[in-house]
Amino acid sequence: MDEQGEYQETYVALTHKCFGCEEIAMKQREIPEGRAGDGMKVLLMPAAVLAAQQIAADLTSQQ
Repeated sequence: MDEQGEYQETYVALTHKCFGCEEIAMKQREIPEGRAGDGMKVLLMPAAVLAAQQIAADLTSQQ
């Protein structure tokens, strides 16, 4: 409570631009509606990690 006996807000809501969240939202729009999209989710992954996974998969498939 403040000096006037009124409750103060404990939290303040702010907005800001999160580019990772924006990327996730854009990909989520690509997920089809209904059964075709059931169980699908969007994962935000560093591009370097994805590239390393693709190289590893290519090397594994060549053996």
